[in-house]
Amino acid sequence: MFEDIVDLRRWLHSNPELSGNERNTGAMLVRLLENLSPTHLHQNVGGCGIVAVWHYSDSAKTVAFRADIDALPINETLDVPYKSVVDGVSHKCGHDGHAAILLKLAELVAANKPKLNIVLIFQAEEETGNGAKNILNSGVLDKYSIDEIYGFHNLPKYSLNAVVLKHGTFAAASVGVVIKMQGRQTHAAHPEKGINPDKAIANIINSMTKYNQHYVDTNDVRQATLIYIKAGEVAFGTAAGNAEIGYTLRAFTNNAMSELQEFLNAELDRLKEEYGLEISTEYREPFAATENNNESVDVVKQVADKLETEVCQLDLPFRWSEDFAEYLKCYKGAFFGVGAGKECLELHHPNYDFPDDIIIPTANFLFAIAKEFEDRNN
Repeated sequence: MFEDIVDLRRWLHSNPELSGNERNTGAMLVRLLENLSPTHLHQNVGGCGIVAVWHYSDSAKTVAFRADIDALPINETLDVPYKSVVDGVSHKCGHDGHAAILLKLAELVAANKPKLNIVLIFQAEEETGNGAKNILNSGVLDKYSIDEIYGFHNLPKYSLNAVVLKHGTFAAASVGVVIKMQGRQTHAAHPEKGINPDKAIANIINSMTKYNQHYVDTNDVRQATLIYIKAGEVAFGTAAGNAEIGYTLRAFTNNAMSELQEFLNAELDRLKEEYGLEISTEYREPFAATENNNESVDVVKQVADKLETEVCQLDLPFRWSEDFAEYLKCYKGAFFGVGAGKECLELHHPNYDFPDDIIIPTANFLFAIAKEFEDRNN
């Protein structure tokens, strides 16, 4: 169907689909996986996800690997030899490459038949934070006693094919919060007769700025980033009576995220009483912290050392988020990075393009992780 795995990657890049709409992507991957004779092939898992399983024996260890497959609503200016934007949708995070890597791993598993149970998860909806939860809630993974799970992401600005590791948290928790405040409009000439949310807005901004400053120079990052403010109407004779503020909250651990949310909620309760406002909150796109199992990180490090692969140990977690965190709440495992090259543009940049040179080496590295567990069993 394709000349090689790069050809497949470029087909995926030319046919991007947003989170929750990865139907053609999934259909193509299923057609290719069927040729590799998995023991079980689950389609439309948690939406558009796919789970392929190669079962060796009930007594063998079961290791899972996951790749994401969705695209972003981002345009591009990059001049590439293959069409890569469809209606403003494009692969600007490299999930097309991740899917190609996992398919190459499937080829290696099918060809070499390791004495191990292998579960490959082609996950939809990573960008919205819904995909991993949908896969887990589907119950498909419950059919297989997964011992460990591994995930990966390409990382620009690191040496090509270098392995990027972090014990503990690899990527931060984050969540969007919409704060709605309802007071009472009045004539702008008599603002004292209404309930204007202006002082509450100023208090929230001041409180969250001070909270940020308390943690900015620590290894326990907690961050509230102002995204937008809407207040009142464009009517200069009427004082504002309602407002809406959007923040993104971010923290390096799930416990720290809980404490940050508790701080914000306490502030809102205080302002509600002080200014007589109705205040409600709505949380959107929640991501837990990607908290690695240290023993699983050590497995990745041991494989890298055996293959003489460059290893970069992170001092601090990344501030971006990754929904692989949901799997790590359920299974022992680790998430790691693969260097996309020091000259590679950053993720989500309109000119970003996935480096094809990391597809086969990364698939081989994942297969080496599987072989590590096979060797331990023997």
